[in-house]
Amino acid sequence: MAATELVRIETLNNPAQNLSAAVECFLTYCRAKNLAENTVVYYAYRLEAFRRYLEHSHPVSGTAEIGRAVIRDFVRSEIETRSPSTANHSVTTLRAFFGFLVREAILSENPTTGVDKVRQKRQLIETFSPNQLEAIMGTCGKDFAGVRDQALMLVLVDCGLRASEVCGLSVEDIDWKGRTIKVLGKGNIERLVSYGESTGLALARYNARRFDVTTRAFFVSCYGDPLNRYRLRDIILRRCKQAGISGIRCSPHTFRHTFAVSYLRSGGDVFSLQKLLGHSDLTMTRRYCELSQTDALERHRAYSPADALQLVKARKGRKRIA
Repeated sequence: MAATELVRIETLNNPAQNLSAAVECFLTYCRAKNLAENTVVYYAYRLEAFRRYLEHSHPVSGTAEIGRAVIRDFVRSEIETRSPSTANHSVTTLRAFFGFLVREAILSENPTTGVDKVRQKRQLIETFSPNQLEAIMGTCGKDFAGVRDQALMLVLVDCGLRASEVCGLSVEDIDWKGRTIKVLGKGNIERLVSYGESTGLALARYNARRFDVTTRAFFVSCYGDPLNRYRLRDIILRRCKQAGISGIRCSPHTFRHTFAVSYLRSGGDVFSLQKLLGHSDLTMTRRYCELSQTDALERHRAYSPADALQLVKARKGRKRIA
């Protein structure tokens, strides 16, 4: 074999000189660390976007040539072509990626050092109203898809699960007697959530219709294939469109927001809500609390204790101060 061919093969297999080889090493490490598959897939997705950006805008001959300026240019491009949120996800991914390369002595310096996350506008938390929920549920007929979709949406609004968590449910995860569901959340952390009687009846009706399905996945398509979060998103969009819902983001996560705010308005506390949602800290849970408190202000205006006593009555005309 010619010396030039040996050099080329060595270069292709050297993570310091070949970005694709470095990415493969990183993803192998992530899987060996037993990270959630959704996390690994998203890392791969964002790193592929980074590779394509380098290919078209900043060609480099090796991973070691990628500097801080290049990464900042990529983040700026992500803001302009996608969103600040996506840009921040990319920063998180690149920090994990280059941090791994430095720890493995593949690179001597981490080019993400000094690259800050971008400032984001605080997004308004959108929730469905009770009337909107009834309208959405009302679109579900008695056929297989209708029975399944009603069970799906009731689990979303009654348990506050993420889209990936709902799609990841298996038959064994449901405790029919205890009315609980075992959920595998972010970081492969398991938690138990409970569901109400109405949700239990909907789940039982759906389970009776999927009796001949062999897959372990609980929620399946009309052909018996496991649902994924993209199919779930399409189901929600279609049901909301049929219900005439507009002016609000129709997504599985809006059901999660609705659950959280409704839970707090009904008297739930932030600490138990944090556990039910599978949040690692109280940051997002506090935002739900702020939103639920606006409802409390309206209630106070309607049911002020002092107004109920009627100690001060409105008087017409002017009166001299005594």
